[in-house]
Amino acid sequence: MNALTFSTAEMTPKLDKDRPVPKPGPGEVLIKVSRAGVCSTDLEIIRGYVPGYNGVLGHEFVGTVVAYGPPPPAAAAGSGPDTGSWPPARTPLGTRVVGEINCNDAHYTCADAIFQRNHAPGRSVLGIIGRDGCLAEFLTLPALNLHVVPPGLSDAEAVFAEPLAAACRIPEQGLPRQPGGDRVAVIGDGKLGLLTAAVLSRHITAAGGPPLTLVGRHAAKMALVPGNLDRVVSEGDGAAVADRLGGQFGLVVEASGSAHGIRTALALCRPLGTVLLKSTVSTLQPPAPAAGAAAPQQGQQGPAAAPAPAPTWAELANDIVVNEKVLVGSRCGPFDAALRLMAEDAGVRGLLRAMVAAELPLREAGATALERAASKGTLKVQVVM
Repeated sequence: MNALTFSTAEMTPKLDKDRPVPKPGPGEVLIKVSRAGVCSTDLEIIRGYVPGYNGVLGHEFVGTVVAYGPPPPAAAAGSGPDTGSWPPARTPLGTRVVGEINCNDAHYTCADAIFQRNHAPGRSVLGIIGRDGCLAEFLTLPALNLHVVPPGLSDAEAVFAEPLAAACRIPEQGLPRQPGGDRVAVIGDGKLGLLTAAVLSRHITAAGGPPLTLVGRHAAKMALVPGNLDRVVSEGDGAAVADRLGGQFGLVVEASGSAHGIRTALALCRPLGTVLLKSTVSTLQPPAPAAGAAAPQQGQQGPAAAPAPAPTWAELANDIVVNEKVLVGSRCGPFDAALRLMAEDAGVRGLLRAMVAAELPLREAGATALERAASKGTLKVQVVM
């Protein structure tokens, strides 16, 4: 099969045209991928986010069930909906599915279902840790990870199940604590920022709360989010926005993935408020422009200006301690809630379709999909198998 692979030994993604089709293990299903999305995490991986990475990239997909592995171990049987029998009755051959990325390979169980879903010891993570991803013609996942796609959703929409579920994780965490009264801000108008703004705006509006504030750099992107929002264009390092809106929000979601985003988020957050971090980034930094590099001539592209220094831990910690702010991490969320939201909300579906900037065939595009996804201003690139 064709598969888009990456290894930190080479640091260059490549299209492998002769990779073996994976075989599903006990309790697993073989899925023929129809379409996959390129995520910012994939871009961070090729910058060194996961040390020692070697495998197939990608974790956002829609596909069809084409084969089953051996029955699951007895310890895992019956631990999910309709999976006590094998093959699982809820996903017969030909079923269109999406899948959760955390794979409970060690069959860990505990009373906390969310801990088990997101943090099971010994887990692999699709396309990220210990398991080949979905930027390939076939993949394998545990049957317990699969969710049936509602018939009214297109493949292009269904691919967004994973990042939309990540946005739905915030209400699942009980935030904002008072949706009918807390002022909420989202920083970032990239893929995750827009999805987060759409989910939280809908959640807050249903509770009768004040309009959500979305802070970004591109008015046109922020306009894609449906609903009654305050959209604020930020320039430079965000200092002007921090001065104007400082201390006004009970919850601030940082989804820009930039070092300056956390500084702005803390500035916007009021004392006793919460800052929620939604982005993961590589700790490897790009090299700074060479000293004495010539400035570009008019109309030419030259080296970018050196970024302002990132905030220090002391700067962040002092604000958090003195103002008793809460810092919260947030990652994978509920697929059932995301799929239900897609099926019920035409405005959300419109946002998803508008975010698709390019649809590229895997067999021809290969690493070009990653290059396009990394280009400035691009929202979502989808790869069609």
